[in-house]
Amino acid sequence: MDYIFIVLLSSFKFAFTFPIALARLSYTETLIFTNMGGILGVYVFSGFSELLLIGWNKITNFFSRKKTGIAYKKKIFTKYNRRLVRIKNKYGFPGIVILNPVLLSIPVSSFLVVRYYKHIKLKYLYLIAGLVSWSLIYTFFYGYLYEILFKTPVF
Repeated sequence: MDYIFIVLLSSFKFAFTFPIALARLSYTETLIFTNMGGILGVYVFSGFSELLLIGWNKITNFFSRKKTGIAYKKKIFTKYNRRLVRIKNKYGFPGIVILNPVLLSIPVSSFLVVRYYKHIKLKYLYLIAGLVSWSLIYTFFYGYLYEILFKTPVF
């Protein structure tokens, strides 16, 4: 039951899972099951995001004013839109891959990658590589912290 809990939790919020996983599982089990959950989350939420975007495009095309011949309004740029474009242009795809498990959650980063970076062929492989590298960092950090606090070796 612990394994299923760790896999499901790490598919949503990857960084939050490691203290819980190391308290219940061994070092290698933590690496295996958190990465399994992260990879599962990337693929599930990417597929869901693609379906969501396809549905959104169909709805907006159905209610579009362009189809009826009425002139459409120009898009209004708000502070939020400008900030989003600035972050996307400044950090780009590598920023999303690096910040995926740290600040962003897997569903949010999967949605951003599907929405803005369709043209990158290995986008899922990059997201998974970022997850695996951060899982090694988190596991070593929390493993040593656990060892210092409770004086029981995890490794």
